[in-house]
Formats: sequence, structure tokens, C-alpha cells
Amino acid sequence: MSALADNLQILRNIVDMSLISATTKAALEELLETALRPAPADWLGIRFRGQMIGFIQPDYIGTIKSYIEDTETPALALFGEHLHLENLPPFLLSQELQDLAEFLKKEGLAPGWRDESYAWLDEHGHERFRLERAVFRSLGLHSRACHINGYTAKQEMFLGMRSPDKATDPNMLDNLAAGGLTADETLQQGVLRELWEEAGVPVEISRQAEPVGHIHVRRVVEQKGLHDESLYTYDLLIPDEFEPKNMDGEVSGFIKVPYAQAADLILEGALTPDAAAVAADFLLRKS
Repeated sequence: MSALADNLQILRNIVDMSLISATTKAALEELLETALRPAPADWLGIRFRGQMIGFIQPDYIGTIKSYIEDTETPALALFGEHLHLENLPPFLLSQELQDLAEFLKKEGLAPGWRDESYAWLDEHGHERFRLERAVFRSLGLHSRACHINGYTAKQEMFLGMRSPDKATDPNMLDNLAAGGLTADETLQQGVLRELWEEAGVPVEISRQAEPVGHIHVRRVVEQKGLHDESLYTYDLLIPDEFEPKNMDGEVSGFIKVPYAQAADLILEGALTPDAAAVAADFLLRKS
């Protein structure tokens, strides 16, 4: 009888640790509601095909204006309160924008340069241009990323500690795996790659990741520009015997915490803003 009582108490403790209060749920909901913020009013808009697709911080505007005047690029023109991108074929527009990206790099206005391209997609999913990923923030362009929530059958979440050497949000907590999608990468390819690189998850497990949603985030990142990104979210049930292990040096370690503790960490500001939104969405769905 005592063994049975002990087991029941253990189960009760697990449930207690996973419970999230109504007050905490409300705070997580507010966090999600404020994840998509408007661009500052004094930033220069970028217009393409009749829609505003980017925003440039005031400190960069003068340099970009001088570039347009000096190069007479056919792809860029200033009209009143916005920068206009010509509707050129994707390859030609990409070439023109990459030339601008190289200029911004030389001027020190493309922090975090990676020699890696992102693609800008229109409302139909067609690629209209591509350029260096760091410049997406410099120009406030919309990018895409995948984020994977790792969880256990005991209602625990895995969170990764970002390396102290990361250019963005070092030493902060992140989802089990997360990362931007490169220009030629599908969502499924990105999920499998990130799970292996960041958490050492073998393909027989990572293929079980379940696509669950999409969160649009936008915020100013000081000294870098505007972060405007679609976070495609996935849930992955981690087997009891598996322990994540980083493979690419971008994660210094992992913690496994009950849902309620994960919620506390989110509200304490221990997670990156994007990871916090993704984890908050997960906890609200699971609670």
C-alpha cells in the first residue's frame, strides 16, 4: 500500500509542477499579443509591387540615399517618404540588392554578416529576390524561421542555452531547436537540419515533429534594424531515453523543466523574444 501511495504522490507532484495559473496564462497571452509591433513612425518605408515590405532606421537613411545617388541603380528610387524597389525579374533584382548589401557591409551597416542568403517571398509564395540574411534586418524585410518545441510525456519542456559566442541573444534560453530558413530550403529541410545541428536529434525522431502553427513577430533590434519574421512552429515529443546534445557549437547546454517553470522563465525574460513567443503558444495550447 505504501508503495502505491508513494507512486500516487509522485504523480500528484508532477501534475502540480505542470499546472499553470490563470494569472500566468493571461500574462503569456499578453506576451503573444504584443509580439507583432509596428515599425517606428520615423523609419523610411520600402515599397515593392504596391505594398510596404520593409523599414530603414533613421541612422541608415543618409548612407542609403548617397548610395542611390552615386550608383544610379535601376532597382532603387526614392519617392517622398519611401524607398521604391522596381519590379525587376528576381535574378536581376537580387543582383542589385546584393550590391547594396555589400556596400552596407563596407559601411558597417550590416552587423552579423553570414555569407548566407534569405529569400523574400510574395503573397503567393514566389521568390521575388534574395540577399544576405544580415541585411534583412538592416532593411526591415520579412524573413522565415522554424522553431521546435521539445517536450516529454511527463509535461516537461527542453530549453537550450545559447552559446556565449552568439551574435544575437548570447546566453539566453531558446527552444529545443530554432533557426532561419535559407533561400533554397524548405520548412521540412530546415526542421530536420536545425534539430540535428542544435540538439543532435536523429532523423528517425525529428521526422515525428508536428507542424502546429505560425507566429508573426516584429520588433526593433538595437544597432541591427527591424526584426520581422514568420516563426513556423513545431512540437516534438522527445523519447524518455533521449538526451539532446549540440552539434554545431551554437548551444552550450540544455535544461528540462516542468511546464509551470518554463512559464516562469518566459515571464522572467530568460528566453529570447522569439523563443518566448513560441514556448508561450505551446504552453497555452497544452494547458
